[in-house]
Amino acid sequence: MRLILFVMVLCYAIVFWPFGFLLADVLFPWGGVMESHLKPIYLGIVFLSGLMVGCTVYIAELIKELKNKN
Repeated sequence: MRLILFVMVLCYAIVFWPFGFLLADVLFPWGGVMESHLKPIYLGIVFLSGLMVGCTVYIAELIKELKNKN
């Protein structure tokens, strides 16, 4: 779970940190001024994927506890 949060914070830093554009240019070389408005969409995708993975881990732990209980 900590790894999920770390990756989400790292992606936020890459997208919105003042000097993150240097790393973002290496990771996404096809960007430019025309695609700069997509940054919030990228961040939303990162947060939604982190939420999906976090919920999946939580549900898997609940199922494992119910199996061990029976």
